[in-house]
Amino acid sequence: MIGLVGAAALVTACGATPRAAGPTGTSGAATTQPTTSPTTSPSPTTSPSPSGGTGSGAPVVPTSGAYLGAWLHPTAAVAGSPSFVVEQQALPAVRAATGHPLGILHLYVGWRQPAPVADLAAVAAAGSVPLLDWGCAPDGPQVAGGADDALITRFATALRTYGGPVLLRWCWEMNLVGSHPGVGGPVGFTTAWSHIRALFTSAGADNVSFVWCPALSGADPTPYFPGASEVDWIGIDGYDRSGTETFGSLFTSFYRQWVGQGKPLLVAETGSSGSSQPAFIASIGTDLPALPEIKGVVYFDAPGPAAPWEFTPAGLAAFAALAREPYFQPS
Repeated sequence: MIGLVGAAALVTACGATPRAAGPTGTSGAATTQPTTSPTTSPSPTTSPSPSGGTGSGAPVVPTSGAYLGAWLHPTAAVAGSPSFVVEQQALPAVRAATGHPLGILHLYVGWRQPAPVADLAAVAAAGSVPLLDWGCAPDGPQVAGGADDALITRFATALRTYGGPVLLRWCWEMNLVGSHPGVGGPVGFTTAWSHIRALFTSAGADNVSFVWCPALSGADPTPYFPGASEVDWIGIDGYDRSGTETFGSLFTSFYRQWVGQGKPLLVAETGSSGSSQPAFIASIGTDLPALPEIKGVVYFDAPGPAAPWEFTPAGLAAFAALAREPYFQPS
């Protein structure tokens, strides 16, 4: 069995100037800066296993069932307080409700910040698989041309030295075109992606799996797909904005479009608000078994401009019940 691990999705706008706790175009954002950490740390005890990713130490892909996680940031951070600190403060209450650790914990780092390896180690020590959100570069074509090779190699080397399994989500929601003026369109994005991945391979960071993750509400993501050989997991961000959606109604079309790529799928951000939240969360358990290649679901427990996605008491109770289902104790 793979222990059901971690919680939380820290999401932020991609770009040179980081924001904290809010996806680009899908939810809200606080105003705090993300935490930074040393570039070395002891390896966690998570068991390595082949993932179809960059190497044998990459995160395990469940053969059955799925990881369940949640970005826990239910209140705006106090000025100067790193988002990871706020997240860690919120984690005990959710863990007490579920009775065990959750599956995935998001962390955020800006493009020019060092890899937060001490935070990754803390996540892994708690039994969680870290999903590291790495902000977009300010200029994708320059990245593809080698301008940031030293920065990328330092980041990759730090993750290799850390050694534990990492899901890496670089420049997510790239298809929200207005939010990412520096991406350089599909060609700029895909060439930058391939260049970054090649540098990770050269650095020997085989514990890292690359998660490509567009937004459900953006432009057609297909032109931004760098190809199955360049991607380890295919992700998506999508929310119940109407209060009438179910998990299946949101994500079945995504599933049908991308399942043929032969990659594990990940709902990296999702949520509902108010009185609709418990039913939406319950629908994850009802609908997900029919979408078996979705190997992870991460709930966005945070306020946002579109809606307050943070857990209501009834929503947290529904989430706790979901976490106790055998499907979310993957093997």
